[in-house]
Amino acid sequence: MLVENSIKKINLEKTHKEQLRRIRANAERRMSRQNSMERRKKVIKENFISGKKGEEKILEILKKKYVNIVDNNIENKYSKMDFSDNTLKIDFECKHRERYTHDQFNKGYDLGLMYGRNKFDYSVKRLKEGYRQIVFWICKDGIFYWEITDPIKQQHQYSFGQNSNKNSGQSLKDVVYVKLEYLTKL
Repeated sequence: MLVENSIKKINLEKTHKEQLRRIRANAERRMSRQNSMERRKKVIKENFISGKKGEEKILEILKKKYVNIVDNNIENKYSKMDFSDNTLKIDFECKHRERYTHDQFNKGYDLGLMYGRNKFDYSVKRLKEGYRQIVFWICKDGIFYWEITDPIKQQHQYSFGQNSNKNSGQSLKDVVYVKLEYLTKL
């Protein structure tokens, strides 16, 4: 009887220790998820601020040439294109990659600089309405741009794929990669 009680006591202690270990592990997972979410929110906020800074930089350059340019993000921060000149029928999209050189991610690949497929599709629609479509990338080594004029004739200049900003926990999105040799430095 004494041995059985000792075994029961040992088993209860093991069970109790296992429960405590699980409680601690769950608490650590919750804390890790919370820290991860806070880190993601911080990255998203930093990217937004950085993107706005890049847009302001491009807008100042564009204002010198296009007097009727409009910042589409004022009315809708999720607008398809950042700027438009409806008088001259031109749309502009600005991507901010100032932490990277324009060819930094091209090592061993022939991808190029990317932007959202939704913006490409919108540009194709706007081309049919007579609007020019220009995409700018602000990079560490300069400002580069590409004008889409005819998606069929230019299909060798770009490719489709999927990518995401893993630092912000973003899921994969459809993107367009514009090949480096078709970019023009501003």
